[in-house]
Amino acid sequence: MNILAIILVSSGIITPTLDYTFKRRVSAYIVLFVIFIASIISIALLYITYNVSNVLLYDGVIKVDFYGTFLAFLATIGTLLVLIASMYEVRRWSTAPSFYSLLPLTLLGVYYIIFLNDIILLFIAWTLVSVASYALVGIKKDENSLEGAAKYALMGIIATTFLLYGLALIYGLTGSTKILDIIQYAKPLRNEPLLIIGIILLIISFSFKIGVVPFHGWLPDVYGGVHPSIISFIAGVVKLVGIAALLRVIYPFAQIMGNAWLIIFSILSISTMTFGNIAALVQRNVQRMMAYSSIAHAGYILLGFAAATGAGYLYGLQGIALHISTYIFAKIGIFVTLAYLSRIGLKLDLEGLSGLSKKMPITSVSLIILLLSLIGVPPLLGFWSKFPYLFLSTIDIAPWLTLIAIINSGISVGYYVQVIKSVFFLSSKAEGVERVKDPELIVIIITTIVTIILGLGIAPFIASTLTYK
Repeated sequence: MNILAIILVSSGIITPTLDYTFKRRVSAYIVLFVIFIASIISIALLYITYNVSNVLLYDGVIKVDFYGTFLAFLATIGTLLVLIASMYEVRRWSTAPSFYSLLPLTLLGVYYIIFLNDIILLFIAWTLVSVASYALVGIKKDENSLEGAAKYALMGIIATTFLLYGLALIYGLTGSTKILDIIQYAKPLRNEPLLIIGIILLIISFSFKIGVVPFHGWLPDVYGGVHPSIISFIAGVVKLVGIAALLRVIYPFAQIMGNAWLIIFSILSISTMTFGNIAALVQRNVQRMMAYSSIAHAGYILLGFAAATGAGYLYGLQGIALHISTYIFAKIGIFVTLAYLSRIGLKLDLEGLSGLSKKMPITSVSLIILLLSLIGVPPLLGFWSKFPYLFLSTIDIAPWLTLIAIINSGISVGYYVQVIKSVFFLSSKAEGVERVKDPELIVIIITTIVTIILGLGIAPFIASTLTYK
């Protein structure tokens, strides 16, 4: 962790200075190299932590385990893919040095939240990620970016307020900042109303970051209006912060909350996936459609949390990690595709993508495969994360919740098929030429190949290695 922190902070601070000193855009290559090194370190950590129990570092402030290391690896690979995709267009922006400076700093904050075991570290890392992501959203400085950044920051301030009040209540009741100790001290207080209020305040705070309904107000305008290259990182990596915080801070309270746990997460899951899918169904702009799709997938992930008090809790945990994998590769691939199409002058609506397959076959096929993965079509990765894991995790304690999730997955077919129909079956209006050397196309191909390969029997093996304590 020390090595990762040093190289990420160093690259984040130094690269803009080098750009302005040498009058050359070197920051992109430096940060790309640093994130590549971080990816290698992440792989080494996967090997080291495999079959190893929790390891507490720095007097118990950080908890390192295989589950967390897997999430950190996904965040690192996601950042690496975004960097590769940015090498043509984003590197030419006047604000590019700031963009490349903020990526490693944000990733460091993501790491700390994934591995946290202390609520003070939570607040520090949360602040780092929040401020950096606000700046990233507005970094292009066009009207949509500035509007999105303002809404994102406003919602972020509200989320941080809930976070502070929730942490204050829990600390006041337990007298500890270490999460493992807090859980032990909280067990005799299971009937204390202030404890439940503190937990609910934290759930609300993290729900803002994920885009859970009704705390999603910022997400459609940010994901649907800001440049897709930036959203590929916000949707693919930064969103992991809220999920990891729920896992590290909230999930251990599942047994303490009892029946209230299932009720809370069932309501949040149903409202989120249903609203996201229905809202996406009426969209004509594909980027905005994918924004609402992101909300729906947050609802699917919450199924894994709802299962925490039932016999299928392990399937729920494994499903969360697998669906994060599905989501990261698919959303990065799709938003990078939209950035690619925007760069060559196409409108990002259903009409603008009409007949795209005739002009850009590789891009079109990759886009459809990623969409099919989000639907859950076998044998793609999304099938494994949805059906054998997330959907079945709640079948013993809430079969009605499983049924609602399956129905929602069916609803999602309606809008994904609209994109497929437009790309493959409508008359050609799209104009563009794809070149294999284009960095965006390279990332699109990589995310598609990974989605296919992991779906061909590897996903269940990965799930079997993922336990959480």
